[in-house]
Formats: sequence, structure tokens, C-alpha cells
Amino acid sequence: MKKIILGYGKTGKSFEKYLKKNSEKYLIYDHLEKKSQLKKNELNKFDTFYVSPGIRLEDLFSKTDLQKKIFLTDLDIFFKKNSSYKIGITGTNGKSTFAYYLFQYLSLSTKVSLVGNIGRPMLECIDSTARFTIIELSSFQLHKMNKNFLDLSVITNIQVDHLDYHGNKKNYVDAKLRICNDGKKTFFLDQSKDLKMQAKRVAKYVLPDKNLDSIKLMPLQHRLEKVNKNVLNDSKSTNSHSLLYALKKTKFKGHLIICGSPHKENLSQIKIVGPKRVWIFGKHRFELKNIVEHSDLHIEENLLLVLKKIFKIDLNSKILFSPGNPSGKDFNNFEERGNYFKKIVMEVLNEQKRKSI
Repeated sequence: MKKIILGYGKTGKSFEKYLKKNSEKYLIYDHLEKKSQLKKNELNKFDTFYVSPGIRLEDLFSKTDLQKKIFLTDLDIFFKKNSSYKIGITGTNGKSTFAYYLFQYLSLSTKVSLVGNIGRPMLECIDSTARFTIIELSSFQLHKMNKNFLDLSVITNIQVDHLDYHGNKKNYVDAKLRICNDGKKTFFLDQSKDLKMQAKRVAKYVLPDKNLDSIKLMPLQHRLEKVNKNVLNDSKSTNSHSLLYALKKTKFKGHLIICGSPHKENLSQIKIVGPKRVWIFGKHRFELKNIVEHSDLHIEENLLLVLKKIFKIDLNSKILFSPGNPSGKDFNNFEERGNYFKKIVMEVLNEQKRKSI
């Protein structure tokens, strides 16, 4: 019988490649009708499903059907087919940065794959001969994982997030803690300590004989990334904790720009302290206006208008783009919005400089 791919985003497309490679027949179900080959009421005809992270199975199947049918994630398949030493990393914040640092340390002396929410899709690396695989894992993936076969796990922190999916804090925390594998080592990171040093400690645990002192780590793209001396791109910020961390770390006093869909955290209010001015733009701007508290708040339709007004005030304005939310209806993902931000900053800045000559 045909297998069903649930969700046709990045992971769903990797399922499709995997099934094609193995000459398996499949159909696609997606909430967007133009991508879907099935209707919701047809799903019960099938037994085996390949599930994308953001799919809520409870919205598609009854409790009885959830017990009867086979649901596989890309992680389940990767566990079965790949023989590398697998390091899982999760957390509300910092997991991408930590994973990237650890990747650089381990890559100094051996072959490493970086997969999951960072790097390539897992199934594209299933035949890799890498000694280590670093897997960045969301609460969605851990919630759906059938059995844990990680060799080592890391939890950067656990704060409230994704309540629109998990329903309450306990369910979210329980999902995150599924990364802990009985009998295997788990590192719980210290939020007061530098991520680079903690990544080095984990690297030394798995490669105790290697000298890691000589490596100079590169920063993660879209995480407090310098566009120029005055502008920071923190598009990787997809929740309020990440936004507040960026403000605290940089002691930011300039123009803060935020955007995106606020639904996943279900916040009633977020108080912004530090920036002299806060700008909100995009299709979710009025939703954000209702929950953001700041004494000098400005609402604009799009990023171009925001930047033009900021640079009109001062070409040397300090700017932090830290959305604090998922992209929602504004962009496809944080990478796209980060690249767009950098592009528009340079275009507007150059235009304003020409006008001032």
C-alpha cells in the first residue's frame, strides 16, 4: 500500500526524495490544497505515514487511529539507517549556535554531519560516512520520535515556547526532555556561561585526545550577525526569550525592529526595555501592537518604510533586527527574512547616502 507524506515543507520534500530513491509509492497530504494529493477524510484509508515536524497528528486522527497506525519521522528512519555517533541538541534558545560551534570543534579532526533544523535534512545524509552526526531537534520532532537512539544529548535551556502546538508548559517540557536517553550522557548547559566554552567541553567529551585550543570559531549566520558597524541581523530570533536575550547581551539602546506571528507563545504582553524606539512591521503588525509594551512604538506596513524612516533620522542609527517571532505570513523562514533584511539595509543606506551628497 502507498505511504503517505504528511506535510510538504522542507522535511516532507526530503521524505519524497527518500521514498523515490527506494522505489516506494507515496501520496502527499498537506494543509495547503494545491500541494496536497489527498483530502483529510481520505487519510484513514492508509496505514503508514511519514510525518513532518509541525504536523499535529491529533488534528488529523482520532485517539483510536493514533494507536493503530504507523507514524515515522525522519529521525526514526535516520536512527535505523545511519551508523554514526549521534549527538542530539535541543533547547528553547541557543541550540543552533551551540550546534554550529560543536560542529566546528569536531570537524577539526574528523568528518561530521550537521543536520535537522540546522544544516541539511536528515534523510539527505542518511548514507553519509561521517563519524559524528549533530542533530538539532525541536520539541515537535522529539514529541513524535518513536524511540530514542541518540548516543549523546545536549539541552541548552527550557523555557516556555510553542504553546500553540503543545497546549501547555508541561507538555512542552516533557517533549524537550525526551531527548534524554537512558544510560547515555546528557549535558545540561549553564546559561550563565559562554556557549563556545561549553561546546568545547562537549567536544572534549567525545574526542578526549584532541587539542581543540587552536580553532577560531565562526559565528552563526542570522544570530546577532553584523551587517555593518551599526546594524545587527538577529533574524534567527523566533521567540520572546531569544529577543530579550539579544537585548540583554548587546545592552541595546537604539532602534529595535520586530515582526512575525506571535501565536506560538500565546503572550498577553511583552515589555521591551532598553531600545529608545521599537518598530513593528508586516502582516502581523497589529497583533504585535496589542502585546508589545514600549514608550516609543511605531507601526509600519513593511520593512522598507521602517528603514527609510530610521536612516532619515540618522544614517549612523544603531539598529537591531530581532523579530522575536516565527516568520508567519511575512516570510517563508528566518533565513529568507534575514537575507532580505541585510539586502534592504544596504539598499536604503546607499540611497540615503547618495541623497545626502
